[in-house]
Amino acid sequence: MQTPFPFETIAPKEFFYGRQKELEELKSHVKTCSNVLLFSKRRMGKSTLIKNLFEEIDKDYTVIYIDIYNIITAEDFGKLLLNGITKSQKGDIKSSILKLTQFFKRTKVEPTFDPQSGEMGIRAVTTALSFDELMEDSFNALFKLAKEKNVILAIDEFQQIADIKNVKIDAILRKYMQEAKNISYIFLGSKRNILNSLFAYKSPLYAMATPMSLQPLQLDDIYNYSKKHLNISKEIVEYIYNLSAKETKLIQMILHRIYVEKDNIEKIDENLVDKILETILISKNDHYKSLFEFFSTNQKKAFKLLAKHERELFHEKILREENISRPSMQSSLNQLFAKEFIDKEDGEYFIPDRAFELWAKKKL
Repeated sequence: MQTPFPFETIAPKEFFYGRQKELEELKSHVKTCSNVLLFSKRRMGKSTLIKNLFEEIDKDYTVIYIDIYNIITAEDFGKLLLNGITKSQKGDIKSSILKLTQFFKRTKVEPTFDPQSGEMGIRAVTTALSFDELMEDSFNALFKLAKEKNVILAIDEFQQIADIKNVKIDAILRKYMQEAKNISYIFLGSKRNILNSLFAYKSPLYAMATPMSLQPLQLDDIYNYSKKHLNISKEIVEYIYNLSAKETKLIQMILHRIYVEKDNIEKIDENLVDKILETILISKNDHYKSLFEFFSTNQKKAFKLLAKHERELFHEKILREENISRPSMQSSLNQLFAKEFIDKEDGEYFIPDRAFELWAKKKL
């Protein structure tokens, strides 16, 4: 059942709200072929914002989106980039294959068929290519596409390139970016400290993009949208907003559940919201429990204390609660941070998944 509060999929235009200011800002950047570094915590709607931007402007631009969260090697990055360029071509399959074959030096393009949807498509055949060859073919094609109309390339989870140690992807990107005309790059990420290091002074990408921080949705925007679909008071929307720590995904999840059950609800109040949250946490219990059991003993202690106290984690009284030493606490937090179970901003650790944090508060 599709509801006006999607939380697992990209919100289509009719269910997209509260980001008009950010959309206009991005439009002004790409209009002048400027580059953007878009940062926010996870689950705040970066990808949805970009996808809706692309939907509005794709008639005037060639738009390319790639998500590099799962890359392990530099070649993975190059393959995703090539396939992103390939999939950006719309219209007649034969014409698209012919066009891309002329743009690529080494890459072959072949038709695909999805038996479930019955749709035809195209994909780049990249198995035998090196990273340098993948990048050369990608940017040869980008430069040629940019002669036809302006190109926007969005790279999601961009901080992941920092994990590739044997190749300086940022330096290679800088080289190609300096050659480009009529191309805007949008770098999206959720790890502020890593992104800052990638764009810091003396780094290859220094001064190559304008920083843009995506803030939480405004309470008024959520309420004004919600009341179109639900008989809900502003006080309850604010309760959900604060309970979710302003996290877009959890807010949408709670509102989705209310919408699904609205015909059987007499009144939307705090008790109802609490019951719905409890249902959500129960549905995630096995998943979160398996993640927690994966932690070492000291990591479990550190995670539990972070969920419970959030701050002053190294106070002697707090450390004594779990009988953990200061060095062990710091080491465990560093390990959890490296595995992305926790995050850090302005010197403070936090659990980026609000539902996981609430589960830990209740269960641990």
